[in-house]
Amino acid sequence: MSECDKMVSQLFKDFWSWRLLRTPEFASLEDYSLKRFDEDLQTCQDFMARLDQLQSQSQEDLSDHKKLNLRFLKAELETFITGYQFKGFYFPICYLEGVHIDFERLSGWMTLQSEQDYLDLIQRYESFPQQANGILEVLKRAVSEHMVFHAISIKGVVETFKKHTEPKPKDTVFWEPFQAISALSEPKVSEIRAKAEKAILECMQPAMLRLQNFIQNEYKTREEIAATSLPNGMEFYRQCIKFHTSTDLTAQEIHDIGLKEVDRIETEMKKIAVDLSKSSNVSLKDFMNNLRDDPSMYYNSKEEVLEGFKDIVVNRINPRLTSIFKKKPELDVEIVPAPQAESPAAFYISGTPDGARPGKFFVNVLKFKSQPKYDMMTLALHESNPGHHLQGSYLLTSDGIPEFRTIMEDRSYFMAPSRFPINTAYGEGWGLYSESLGFDLNLYDDPLDRFGHYSAEIFRACRLVVDTGLHAFGWTRQQAIDFMMEHSASSVGHTEAEIDRYITWPGQALGYKIGEIKIKQLRKKAEQALGAKFDLKEFHEVTLKSAGPLEVLEEQVDKFIANA
Repeated sequence: MSECDKMVSQLFKDFWSWRLLRTPEFASLEDYSLKRFDEDLQTCQDFMARLDQLQSQSQEDLSDHKKLNLRFLKAELETFITGYQFKGFYFPICYLEGVHIDFERLSGWMTLQSEQDYLDLIQRYESFPQQANGILEVLKRAVSEHMVFHAISIKGVVETFKKHTEPKPKDTVFWEPFQAISALSEPKVSEIRAKAEKAILECMQPAMLRLQNFIQNEYKTREEIAATSLPNGMEFYRQCIKFHTSTDLTAQEIHDIGLKEVDRIETEMKKIAVDLSKSSNVSLKDFMNNLRDDPSMYYNSKEEVLEGFKDIVVNRINPRLTSIFKKKPELDVEIVPAPQAESPAAFYISGTPDGARPGKFFVNVLKFKSQPKYDMMTLALHESNPGHHLQGSYLLTSDGIPEFRTIMEDRSYFMAPSRFPINTAYGEGWGLYSESLGFDLNLYDDPLDRFGHYSAEIFRACRLVVDTGLHAFGWTRQQAIDFMMEHSASSVGHTEAEIDRYITWPGQALGYKIGEIKIKQLRKKAEQALGAKFDLKEFHEVTLKSAGPLEVLEEQVDKFIANA
């Protein structure tokens, strides 16, 4: 290994060690103080100086692989440094995210096996007052600078806090990890439980109550929905678009792309509606309403929903993966119930490289009456294989990928655009692209499953229209709801929840379709350039290796075409 190679490897190692130190396990003990973010900016500038120096030196003896990973690291640092000025960290609590929700999910993130694991969790509880003080400091500064949420974004927050502050310690979610401790002796279990109860009573609940009281009594929401109503709002939203799409597309360009996509997908949906109804005069809206209201389109229990998803993933998708991928994921995926009724229809949390914690495909079985059967195939393709689980497993288990690239983050969206990249366009673009792979895998033989696929796709296309409409073009919440209801088969409740999400996370909903369109464009480009030489498995290998900004993915696909 050359000296330059060693220096690059050390830079990657130092950066990742620092990230873990500042955001321990990407979990709930993170410091949210203003001092912390100022320090992070300075550290990132120092890392950038080291990187620039390495790139300015002769790199003849540096492998293409290391050069590529330097590009990825530079994108990480540039995103944080550029986004810092927009102060996304002024929004640490909303109905979707924050410490009041993180602690409800903590036991699922952690692997609790040894005595030390439980003691570490108790230490987190004991340290929470310091974290809460930092959050309060940020919230107070945000109010003073009018960098605050619309009321929609903090609806229900106080009620969530009350679930933590009003019950006795053993009736809170903080106690749940300590209910079943099987690996330790009884005296040790009693000792740990006593410490946990004390930490909940004396640390967790008082600190949660301080946050609850501030949100309830002092936090001043803004009147306008649009992110552009914030101080420097036009630039803030523009940066949110860049953060989530990794492009320089304008709000108008994205709005127009969305309208065109809606028209295209509606044409495909109309074909299926005509075939199934045996009538060329069928109204697509009426067809969608009939589907939405048909009891036979839904399961009758949460158990049936869970078993339905398991059957799709295990028996239908997984056996076909190697027809278009070089190999199946090395890590397992578990299909489990989502912990809250407020959760989305489904979501995914990555496992650990050693397999100690498998990837988890969470399904909202508590709302089984609003989960249509015809949506399940495309949802499973997106969240499990070949979607988020296959892609995440690939990064975690492939040799030569530096650690800072192996974790695809999927939390703390509230901090955008003032944080390290989530690579929404790549990650969610891959998930949406994976839904279309149902055609390559011959999984859409049932016309209702195909309709469910297009129904999900048009929902993502509508997002391009309503997100930009809400934040750049003065749309009201009701306008956005009406547009989604007009062009999708989603229920009123689901649509309203989605619109509230777009209001709370400006630009996040744009990444899905923009990323998927780019991946499809690159595949078509490779197919046309290579003709009979095109190998879909190889294209997928290149795409999986290139998780990050879309411009880097495009460069790698161009190299793939040239080398082929």
